[in-house]
Amino acid sequence: MTPSQASADWCRVVVAALLGWVVTTTVAAQTETIAATERMAAAESYLKRGEAAAGAHEYDQAIAYYNEAIRLRPDYAEAYNDRGHAYHWKGSDGDQAIADFTRAIELRPNYPTAYNNRGVVYMAGGQAAKGIPDFDRALELNPNFRNAYINRANARLRLFRVGAALDDFHRAGMYPERLIAIFGVAVVLVGVGIIALRRRSTRTAGSWKREAD
Repeated sequence: MTPSQASADWCRVVVAALLGWVVTTTVAAQTETIAATERMAAAESYLKRGEAAAGAHEYDQAIAYYNEAIRLRPDYAEAYNDRGHAYHWKGSDGDQAIADFTRAIELRPNYPTAYNNRGVVYMAGGQAAKGIPDFDRALELNPNFRNAYINRANARLRLFRVGAALDDFHRAGMYPERLIAIFGVAVVLVGVGIIALRRRSTRTAGSWKREAD
């Protein structure tokens, strides 16, 4: 074998090795991509099952589904948010709900729903002042977030900030002062009716007494 033939054989060996490496790497990458896609699809399926269970008030079952979704996708912000919601409505673990909403926010810093939900849990736990910054942030991210306006209004009412609360209610398309006014008028009318009935009853009793005399 001449030196040129040996060099050519060596080149073929190197090329074959490189081609083998490329094929192996490509197949491995494709396999990993397929596996990742399957995990995402399975996680989404568990998320939807969790939402259905939560909608039926089966919170323990919903939490179990969300756990599976998170196991398959540890960065699944929606699953953390929904699990926190289930914990809150279950009414057993406000700290776990807050932890889940916080994790969802860490994974998706621009997640208005998670901010709103965490604010609701703070407010439910008697920490209205701590919930307001979360409602503020939710509204910064989504100025049309009606529930966040309503929740912030309720938090402000608990802090006796009535004017600011009414402003939030108005932004949400609600006018509670009108209901208060209507209720006040109704109370007055009922009162007037009761007085009129009492007067009529008194006059009738007086007439009967005179006739009896």
